[in-house]
Amino acid sequence: RYCTPPEMERTGEPTEEGDYTGGSRRRPGAAAATAAENLRKKKTTQDVPSTRNNNNKSKNRSSRNTSTATVPEEETEEEYRRRVYGTSNPTELGPSRRRRSSSRLVRISAAEGMSVSTTRASMRRVSRQFSQQLSRRRSSIVESLPDTPQGWVALVTTAASAVLAYELRLQKTLTSPPQVFCQDTPYNARLRHMLSTPEETGILSRNIKPSLLVGTRGRLASLAAYAVPHWNDDDTKETNGNYNDENDIPADSNTKLRFREIMTMGSDGAQIAIDWEVPPERPTSTHAPYRSPQQRQAEVLHGPISKPVVVILHGINNDASFGYVRSLMKACTDRGWIAAGFNFRGCGGVPLRTPRGYTGGYTGDLRSTINTVVTRMVDDTVPLFVVGNSLGANLITKYLGEEGRAGTLPPNVAGGISLGNPLQIHSNNMHFPWAELLGMGVKKMILMHWKAFRDVTSLDHRAAVKKALLSRTIGQLDCALAPYMIRNNPEYPFEVRVGYEDGEAYWDDASSHKYVQFVSVPLLKVTAQDDFLVYNSSLRKMSHCLESPNVVVVKTKCGGHLGWHEAPPDTGNVFGVGTSWADTATTEFIDTVIKLRQQEKAAIGDKTKEEYIADVKEEGSQIRARL
Repeated sequence: RYCTPPEMERTGEPTEEGDYTGGSRRRPGAAAATAAENLRKKKTTQDVPSTRNNNNKSKNRSSRNTSTATVPEEETEEEYRRRVYGTSNPTELGPSRRRRSSSRLVRISAAEGMSVSTTRASMRRVSRQFSQQLSRRRSSIVESLPDTPQGWVALVTTAASAVLAYELRLQKTLTSPPQVFCQDTPYNARLRHMLSTPEETGILSRNIKPSLLVGTRGRLASLAAYAVPHWNDDDTKETNGNYNDENDIPADSNTKLRFREIMTMGSDGAQIAIDWEVPPERPTSTHAPYRSPQQRQAEVLHGPISKPVVVILHGINNDASFGYVRSLMKACTDRGWIAAGFNFRGCGGVPLRTPRGYTGGYTGDLRSTINTVVTRMVDDTVPLFVVGNSLGANLITKYLGEEGRAGTLPPNVAGGISLGNPLQIHSNNMHFPWAELLGMGVKKMILMHWKAFRDVTSLDHRAAVKKALLSRTIGQLDCALAPYMIRNNPEYPFEVRVGYEDGEAYWDDASSHKYVQFVSVPLLKVTAQDDFLVYNSSLRKMSHCLESPNVVVVKTKCGGHLGWHEAPPDTGNVFGVGTSWADTATTEFIDTVIKLRQQEKAAIGDKTKEEYIADVKEEGSQIRARL
């Protein structure tokens, strides 16, 4: 319990009571005095019985040379000085005794197991050892570096060769054709046959070769898809956003035309933005005059539209200006189709007019927009396609399922493409850090449109908004705002409603896997195996997609979330951001569906419906036999 300096060690043997007797302290070299003391102690022990009285103990303790020291359970330094030196005042002691008294007693804490000084010494020793090892390693690394430029060239070349070799091996591992799942119907057989022919270049038969350094990694591919430049073509002319201002449109240019249209929703007065991109004129003959940009813009805004229209939806916390949307719009206009970038309410720089933003289950805005565009088309033969990315993919699948179940889908809607669709929306599908990042994006949108939420008169609604702003994840935010979210009845006539019971009710209504089996037009669903956001939830609900004869599920080995950067077969290995395989697959699918619609219209002719169905079944059987 007490630590004694080595020059003042204690002697003596334990008695029956467990105390040390004869505890005189000796200095080195006092051998004769020690021997005499031991002899006297032995004689005293033989004469005095073990049951001493308290008076003898007091006398022995008062002696400084021959004392019987019974160490108490707890003894302070003041009590020790009073017991040994007869006084507790250090000033009454000599200099030598003060030094001996101050260094005599070192208390060790029984709870900690070591003193504070020992702990600090250990920490200093560990820190010193770590610094020595780090300095030793740093010195070895510095010594191993080359001293000449030639040595540096050799080192960099060796490192680059190792990285390139690893990337090539990884690219070879990920290079494979996509897996296709669908029901065995005559239409699907013809569709797959056209998308797989020829085998070397067919979108469903050729290998998907990811680009090096970016396409081989899902997260980098996703980041590149979001961050690529919006517009890369210099021939595109853009207006200032006011589609009524004709002074901003060049009058003598035949280029791609971009402008924005603001649509007002009749359900609650919300406003959304549609970013149009119109392809240049392609006259059928050399004598046909070019139409002016004003005429092309008026055709889109007021009709009649005679070209296929592709409506593209973005993902959560994005808008139509993001790279993957712009890239797909450019791919569509290169084919001669009209592209429309659909911005959710509150997105794209348009102020939020209502205290309710977009959700993953409200299809009313998309339904109103499609109905408006359909009324501008020449007739029912002009096709319209909807393409969704991430949350937008969930919305277009839900929309097609609702309309297909009710039988109210406009005849111009010819198909859809779902890219990165989670199928099931639930907070358990999102983990750290994605749940936190998505929640931060939604809270940013609320703060950007704070004026719309500030004017709310309902105290409960205000409290829900404040709770949403204090939430940590996207799931907690959904639970806070669920009673005040906008939604629509999934049954015809799809009337608008407000509020869910809780977050679970919202997630159940927003999940598109409940509606995919009712899709009545061709739908291409594409998901990558390295999609870190939606692949697991999409894989669990894939069986619902196969319940519909009109859904074709495509699963790729690489691509990330909306990435799919590939090295085209004719350009060899490409580093960094490559061309988007999803853009090619989307345009090929749309082109194939348009051709099948034209073939179907030409084949019907004067035939009855039964005769046409029989011919289609026969042709499908022949195609399946060849496949």
